[in-house]
Amino acid sequence: MIYLDNAATSRFKPRRMFDEIFKQLSYSSNPGRGGHNDSIDTAIKIYDVRQSLKSLLSCDDRYELIFTQNCTEACNLAIIGYLLNFKGQKVDVIFTSNEHNSVARPLYYLKDVLGINLIEITPDENGAISPVAVANAVTPDTKLICANHISNVTGNATDIFQIGKTAKKHGIPFFVDGAQSLGHVALNVPDNNIDFLVAAGHKGLHGAQGTGFLIYNTNYKIFPIRFGGTGTHSESLSQPTAPPEAYESGTLNSAGIIGLGASAEWTYQNLAKISLNTRYLTSELLYGLKQIKNVKLYSSQNTGVISFNFKDYSSTDIGDYLNERDIAVRCGLHCAPLIHTQLGTLESGTVRVSVGYNNSIGDIHTLLKYIDLLNR
Repeated sequence: MIYLDNAATSRFKPRRMFDEIFKQLSYSSNPGRGGHNDSIDTAIKIYDVRQSLKSLLSCDDRYELIFTQNCTEACNLAIIGYLLNFKGQKVDVIFTSNEHNSVARPLYYLKDVLGINLIEITPDENGAISPVAVANAVTPDTKLICANHISNVTGNATDIFQIGKTAKKHGIPFFVDGAQSLGHVALNVPDNNIDFLVAAGHKGLHGAQGTGFLIYNTNYKIFPIRFGGTGTHSESLSQPTAPPEAYESGTLNSAGIIGLGASAEWTYQNLAKISLNTRYLTSELLYGLKQIKNVKLYSSQNTGVISFNFKDYSSTDIGDYLNERDIAVRCGLHCAPLIHTQLGTLESGTVRVSVGYNNSIGDIHTLLKYIDLLNR
């Protein structure tokens, strides 16, 4: 199988990740839930991963990292947990058409239950989110700015540096969805004035499914959205307030987290090579698709994600055709209906191709060959 669905889950995983997961599962123990040596050892390893991930993203002491079961939970915790501070107040939230449902659905939920006002920034004629449009949308009641770093549909990157400057200028916290960018491009959290960064462990960071995290600026208060055992203040029926335990109720995915620490370390050691390979393969794919008649492209950047359609075939027809030839792509709406509305593909969806570390130029040429054959 030629696997080209890495935006959903990366196929490649470094060996060291498997080794760490196997070791942890072989000596399973709950971190912070006991005074015995194995429990303490697991807690120390998770602490070390927490600090390592913060360091890889250049976070200083202002930032805390919360482990979640995926990027979706991290989005919910950041958005709902922060905006609960403003119950009964007038709240404007700026967000973009590129947002995944992990961001859009919590926002629309809060619109229904708290009456927040949503200001959507649509892409310009080049498919980009204009930082000027974001700046012009700021109101006295803006409490949060949300931006998807790299679209999981088009692959278009958003200028988070300029948007971060706007957010800082107005004293507004800045939320960034890094699900498709982490592990592909270097990201410095403080330099981009990011206050909430969410990430998936199983995509560009090459970790296991069931892992994700939220990094947040502790100058901003967030309410927990999950309640239960934390290993701290167990005598109280109220949820603790101190991070990270306040937001990590229940048993952590210790093996997955420790494995993520290993895979993220490997990823950043090889980041230059990964980025170069991603840009090269995506550029070749873009060029090749442009040479094929009847292809409608929705992407223009070499970030690793490309969407297209062919003739009047549905995206699922193309996906099935490629699957029969042992090529895995992702078809449909990709859990991002807002950008499909802007593209005019809400009914048809698109065919999404996303490259990974172990894809080759031969994989790209094989895909192009089978698309071109549809014209004959």
